[in-house]
Amino acid sequence: MKWDIVPTNDEIALLMEAGLVYRDTSQFAEARDVFAGVRALLPQSDVPEVMLGSVAAYQQEFSAAQKHYQRALEVNPRSSLALVHLGELALVQKNPGEARNYFKKVLELDPRGDAGKTARTMLELTDTLKWEG
Repeated sequence: MKWDIVPTNDEIALLMEAGLVYRDTSQFAEARDVFAGVRALLPQSDVPEVMLGSVAAYQQEFSAAQKHYQRALEVNPRSSLALVHLGELALVQKNPGEARNYFKKVLELDPRGDAGKTARTMLELTDTLKWEG
C-alpha cells in the first residue's frame, strides 16, 4: 500500500524545529531521525540534508557532514545553505582558501538573504583570523 502524505508547511516547520531542539540539546539520534523523516517527506528539498550534515558536524563527524552537504547540492546545486555550511566546515578544518571560495559563491547566489549575511560575516572572520601553515 502506498501512502500519499502531503504535510503542511506548518507541520514541516514544527518537525524542523523539533530536529533543531534535539540537535542543540545533543540528542543526536533523535535529531537524525527527525531530519531523515523530513527528507523522506520532502525529497526535493536540500534543507533536511543540510540539517543532517549539521548534526554530524555537531558530533565532529566532519566527513559525514561534508557528504550530507554535498548530497544537498545534488538536490539543489544552488543551495546557498549547503554552501555556507561547507564554508564553515572548511574553516573548522583550517582550510581558509576553500572556505573563502564557498562564501564567495554564496554571496553570488544569495547576497541579501540569511546565507549571504552569514557568508559575509564568515568572510570577514576568515580574513581576520591568523592561519598557520
